[in-house]
Order: sequence, then structure tokens, then C-alpha cells
Amino acid sequence: MKRLFCLIFAMAISLSVFAIPKNNVSAKEPNTIVVYSWEDYLDLGYDEEDLEDLSESLTSRFSTDELLTSLTDVFEEQTGIKVEYRTFATNEEMYNELINNPEGPDLICPSEYMIMRMKSEGLIKSYKTPTSWQENGSPYIKSEFSRLGLTDGEDKVYATGYMWGTMGYIFNADKINPEELINWDSVLDSKFNKKITIKDSIRDTYILAVGAVYEEELKALDKNSPDYTNKLAEIFNRTDDVTIKKVEDFLKNLKEKLYGFEVDSGKTDMLTGKIDVNFAWSGDAVYTISEAEYAGQNFGYIVPEEGSNVWFDGWVMPKNANEELATKFIDFVSETSNVIRNMEYIGYTSCMANPEVFDYVLEKEEEGEETIDLGYFFKGFDYIGDDYKVTVASKYGILATQYPDYSTVKRCVVMDNFDSTILDKINDMWNRVKFITFPTWVIYMVAGIVLAGGITFLLVKFKDRIFVNVKNKKKWRVVKKEQL
Repeated sequence: MKRLFCLIFAMAISLSVFAIPKNNVSAKEPNTIVVYSWEDYLDLGYDEEDLEDLSESLTSRFSTDELLTSLTDVFEEQTGIKVEYRTFATNEEMYNELINNPEGPDLICPSEYMIMRMKSEGLIKSYKTPTSWQENGSPYIKSEFSRLGLTDGEDKVYATGYMWGTMGYIFNADKINPEELINWDSVLDSKFNKKITIKDSIRDTYILAVGAVYEEELKALDKNSPDYTNKLAEIFNRTDDVTIKKVEDFLKNLKEKLYGFEVDSGKTDMLTGKIDVNFAWSGDAVYTISEAEYAGQNFGYIVPEEGSNVWFDGWVMPKNANEELATKFIDFVSETSNVIRNMEYIGYTSCMANPEVFDYVLEKEEEGEETIDLGYFFKGFDYIGDDYKVTVASKYGILATQYPDYSTVKRCVVMDNFDSTILDKINDMWNRVKFITFPTWVIYMVAGIVLAGGITFLLVKFKDRIFVNVKNKKKWRVVKKEQL
């Protein structure tokens, strides 16, 4: 009875813990907002030892005290609003956190496919368009957000842009000619054997594989056709059984040639010479190329000619967000000075496109003969003129990576938000790619061999004890019979 009572008491305590309302755990202080964003995705202030390595774009605009101070502290000082800044490593991690604690965050910065998923599931709300987005958002990115259904009437949105970019290959230009990586399947060449990493993320890696298996079909598309973008998107977002099987076969073949899968270590592996090619986001490419320059190395970034993924991260508000305070934070990080601080700090490209931001881009001009036209980004696709052209040393360098030209952007598309059925199929395929699988009979055979080996080992190791015990039992039975 004592044991039964203790068990019931323990169960009651456990149930009482689970019965605590989740929203009480994340109760916010007054005049406070909780912001979920990516790691290293906001200027949280530099360390003093980093100041001497900062660019003139920063040191000429900001004092030392400003550069040492986190933007969250600046925001609190200016507005009186405290920011609880929390980070996540993947969109899925953030999504699960929101499901478990829907009243926790006021502002989240997920990627475009996750924004669409959250909208379809009713996890986010539309909110009044922030002034900063309305006045300074890039016409190109606004048009993409509209096409994705992220606007709500004339004066409301489901998301405002924060950062954007493409996916491609970072390469060691001291060893590799960019023409050797002009196609997605170029990495199957034996010269890249064990010298390349790809993302440990099926959504990102799926783009690489589809681009490779449908190379000829993608190349055959008419880039001047009004329907080019739609046809491109259709191919890159194919998820039928035939395509999934082709992707699986390609990735299994590529896996044999990889140095490994990674999420964030590719940058370091490039810089330390472990690999020569890294499948990466353009923002990571900017960081890697920049660090390579400091080390006297020459790196570049290329988007293969078949096309690629263009991605956007944007600010969304959950149903229970404090819209007034959250909007003030969006406007704050969208101010030109803070846009520049964030771009310099994280290496990614802001969705803001006002004249002051372009002046900052002009400061980044490189010596060379090539130019890229950024009119599409700052003024829209119908802009014609020379006002937004900048000089670059190479179309594979830092500035061209941060701000790709129109011909590059035109062959990049947004990945769809796959429904749960398709996602299950793709995840199953990904598991088969990453882990070796065997037929059931092989598994049973191996298990039998291991079991037999274990029994044999025990018999040999403890044979003296086992047989002594058997003899003792026999003697005991004999004695017992004699007593009877």
C-alpha cells in the first residue's frame, strides 16, 4: 500500500506540472516584445578587439560606443521598449516552438516557405503595413511578396522583408575556374571528390538535385518567354514520385563524393582548406569570401546556369502579438543606418532599397571593367537607365554576390511550401540518402550473427562459473535424494 500511495502521489505531481498553462511560462513584462530570429541575424554589438577590422562604411558612420552597443539596447533607449531576443537554428525549430507556445513571440523572422505555411495554418495575422516597408522596400521583393500572397489588401501585409539572397556554390578560385561549376551536376567530377559539402537540409539540397537531374530541360527553356519564370518554378518544385526517385539516385551518387553534410561548418571548412566547394546561401558566401581575402585567399560564388532558389526572410506577427510595439521594431531595423549596420554585421542583403542604401552600395564598388545593373532592385523591372549600375571586380565576387544582376535573379525561383504528404515522401527519401538501408532478411541475419557471437563469447568467458554451478546443482540434487 505504501508503494502504491507513493506511485499515485508521483503521478499527481507529474500531471500537475503538465497542467500548468503554457502561456504562463512565457508571460511578458509590460512594454516588452519577444523577437524570434536566426542566430547571428542582428547587430548585437562588436567586441573591442574586432573594431580594427571593421570596414570604413561602418567606422565613418558610427562612433566606437555605437558599434559596441547592441541594436536591441539602442531600440530600448530610443523607445523605452525592451526586446527579449531569442534565436532558432531552423525554420522547423521555430515552428515547433510557436506551436508549443503560441502566445510567446510578438515578432518572428522565418523564411518565405515557412511564412506561407504559417499563414495557411492561421498562425500569423495580417498587420498594418509599416511605413518603412511601404516607402523603402525593394519593388522587386514587394512584387514577390505580393505574388506569394503575403499582402492583404491595400494597407495590410502578412510579412515585411528583412533579408534575401540566392543559393549556389562557393568555390576556391585559386584552384577552380568558375566555368567548372557552371552546372549543378559539375560537382560529380572526380576533381571534387571529398572536397565538397552540401547542406544537411533537404529543402535546400532538393534544389541542387532537381537542377542536376533536369539540367537539359531547364537549359532548353526560353528565357525571353513571358512564361519563363512559371515554367522554371514548375520544374524546380516538382515532387512527383519519378522526380523524387531521380533526386534520390543523384544524391546517393553525390554522397559518395562528399566531404560531408553541414549546416554552418562549411564556411570554416572552406577557409581551412578541407574543402574547395561549398553549397551555400549567398550571405554565407559573402562572409566566406571576405574572410578569405583577409587570409590572402581568393574565393568566389556562382549560381549555376540552370537556375536556383531565391529566398526571403521576413517579419511576421503571431495572432497574439503586440502589433503596435512589434511594428515599431520593424521600422527601427529598417532605418537606413540600422540596415547598414545589420548588413555589415551578418553579411546578408537587406530588402530595403532607398537612395541612401544605394549610396552605401556605391561605396562598395570594386575596381574592374564589369558592371551590374541593380535598377530592378531599387526601381523595379521596368526601370531603364544607368543610375543604378555599379562596377565590380568580378561577377563572382562579394558585391555581385550581395546584389546579383537581373539575369541571375531572373533564373531563380521561390520553393513551394510542400504539404505534409509530399514532405513525408521527401523526408523518407532524405533518410534513405543519409543512412544506409538493408533488406529485412539482411538485418535479421546480421542480428542473428551478433546474438550468436555474444552467446559464444559469454560461454567462453564464463565457462568455469557456468559449469561449476551446473555441477553444484547436480550434487545438490543427489544429496537431496539421499536425504529423502
